[in-house]
Amino acid sequence: MASSATITDSSAVERVFPVSEHDLSTNEGIYAYLNQYTPFFASSVIRLSGGFANWTYRAALKEPYKYIDSIGQHTVLKTIVIKFSSNATSLDASVPLDLYRTRAEVAALRLVSGLDLPHFCGIATSQTDRTQPTIFLPELVFYDTTNHVGCYVDLGNLPTLMQYLTDHPGQEAVEIATRTGRLLGEFLAGLHIWGWKVLQTESSILDLFKRSVGAKEHCAWRTIGLVEGVAKEYQIEADWEKITNTLKREVLDVEQTFNMGDFWTGNVLIEMQGPTSQVIKALYILDWELAKTGRASTDIAQFAAEAYMLRQYNTLASSSTIATSVQMKVPPVTREISSAGEALLVSFLNAYEEYIKERSSEMEKSAEGNSTQPDTMLDSRSVIGHLCAHVATIGKTFSWTDKETTDKTVRTMLQLLITNDQESTKKSLKEVLTSLKDE
Repeated sequence: MASSATITDSSAVERVFPVSEHDLSTNEGIYAYLNQYTPFFASSVIRLSGGFANWTYRAALKEPYKYIDSIGQHTVLKTIVIKFSSNATSLDASVPLDLYRTRAEVAALRLVSGLDLPHFCGIATSQTDRTQPTIFLPELVFYDTTNHVGCYVDLGNLPTLMQYLTDHPGQEAVEIATRTGRLLGEFLAGLHIWGWKVLQTESSILDLFKRSVGAKEHCAWRTIGLVEGVAKEYQIEADWEKITNTLKREVLDVEQTFNMGDFWTGNVLIEMQGPTSQVIKALYILDWELAKTGRASTDIAQFAAEAYMLRQYNTLASSSTIATSVQMKVPPVTREISSAGEALLVSFLNAYEEYIKERSSEMEKSAEGNSTQPDTMLDSRSVIGHLCAHVATIGKTFSWTDKETTDKTVRTMLQLLITNDQESTKKSLKEVLTSLKDE
């Protein structure tokens, strides 16, 4: 075991160790593991709330850990964040998850950190300039390939975007939602354009993500796979096998671009310039383990669905599913939060579409002679389908509002799924807003 004072090169984070005898789903197990196998001598370990798939912890270190960060700067860590992954979710041991996802996350962080994307500055380090609103990835400093444990630079107690918008009702939340929607919409569009261009070539750079079969199957199951059961519960009849098979095939079979795979408001941390500031300092995009090749609409729809839920779920039940099942802090939800959800949804979709359209002529030249055309990234029919499936299933299971509001929203989404399946004309993403406006 290396000394905690050892300076290591963060570009070589992957390590191979024996299988740990410790229970890594407990604070005590992680504490023992860190002190036995890693260069991090922990004085204490606490579990962090909010994770669905993995176990996440924060460890305070007995001695500062010195290392060379991703931009070659000498850095000292006094705390770290640890993520342990198993072959099932931390929320429900009966839900399997392919451990290939841990390899995909390490590869995705390494790959995406070097891309030139809108508002993006790669890996967040202590030396990074944050005078302008900038998007970052977390820095992975250690990864145990045997036990599937990753150690990250601790970003502190930053709120997720969802938490921030619900904790700051009023015009402030609306303005922040508008700005973050634009930043994230343009970032995601840039990522999708990059992935689309790579797949037009014979490059092997995305081969690992083409093989992320488990991620594709999980993404298809977590929403689309549950739609038919929800429809039966609500006694809404339709050819659900046909409707869901169409959406499943888009997740499982289409290789249009590079997908982040879990792009939602709970995987974005937001940092402001100061405690009372309304100026965004940075956004951090977490949890890339479901990264894969796929269709752009699935990333768009997941984020848009969560923004839509912020808009719709504007009352809070005293005992909500999400609060009791994962011990997440659920603050009061008001009409002002609904306005922030609307602002986030509109800003995100508009920014994404405008960014793609501004580069459409360049993309069309790249697409000459290829069957996959760039305009399919703006397929609102696909976006609406995946958005409705997300809200009807995840929005039901993890609702924070009252049952009446939840049931009304779920029924609306199921009916819109039926109508959307019968649509044959192409629409713009802005028309997604029209479809949802008065639902």
